[in-house]
This record gives sequence, C-alpha cells and structure tokens, in this order.
Amino acid sequence: MAWASPDGHCTVEHHADPLHPWRIEHSVCDGFDTHWSATFTPEVPERLVAQFFTHLATTTPVERLFRDVPYFVQKLDEVLITPVHWAAVNPHVAHAGAQLGRAVRHR
Repeated sequence: MAWASPDGHCTVEHHADPLHPWRIEHSVCDGFDTHWSATFTPEVPERLVAQFFTHLATTTPVERLFRDVPYFVQKLDEVLITPVHWAAVNPHVAHAGAQLGRAVRHR
C-alpha cells in the first residue's frame, strides 16, 4: 500500500517486507537539503509509529529558527514563514499580511 500527500512531496509506503514494513519519504524539491526519509522495523512499538504519523499529518506549523529553514525553501510560494509567538509582530498579523501579499502577486 502507498499514500501520497496532495502536493506529492510526502509518500508513505507499507510493505509485507519483514525488515522495514513502513517507509516514509519527503522532499520539497530534489536536493537543496530538503529530503529526508524514515523507516520503521517491526520492533518499533506501534504507539511510536502512530505518534510519528500523527505529527506528520498535523496542520500545526513547525516552529524553528529562521536560519534553520533551508534558503531554497524560504523562497517557495508554498511556504508561509511567520514570526513566532513572542516576536514583535503578532504571528496572526504577519500571516494575514503574507496571505494578502500572495493574493496580490498572483493576480
């Protein structure tokens, strides 16, 4: 069995392979330090695998330092980078402004 995210950047495969039944791959774009993969062996507790999938599928934004976001990813239209909750600008205001800027650019 295989599943893919709507944008095609993330794939999840489940095989009958006894050594690596679960394989997950993600890449925003080939190269540019945006590719990662994960595999789970049968020894991994089901609860841990379930937690991994829960966090993988969540729509909650990931909080990280701006310098930790790959440069190429910073420039993608699909990415929306907003200040963290303790920044000088309220994240909701920054997010709304970024969305407005996108709407104006795509007209």
